[in-house]
Amino acid sequence: MNQSAKQEASPVEPFVDAREAAYTMNLPMYYLTNATQRKKMGIPFYRLGRMIRFKLSELEGWLSAASSGEGDHA
Repeated sequence: MNQSAKQEASPVEPFVDAREAAYTMNLPMYYLTNATQRKKMGIPFYRLGRMIRFKLSELEGWLSAASSGEGDHA
């Protein structure tokens, strides 16, 4: 019973808004707020009702993949 309680207590990464994500990841905010830019750049996001939210770990992965050339369409 203690093992299942420990598994349920694992931390869940919170969603952040565009302002916090842009500040934390040092990105221009319009990359995150503009739907055309998000789609063009392949930025991972979640739509919660009318709100757009991000997970910082996914943005870090996206940023490292984009900087290594995986996201380069040239």
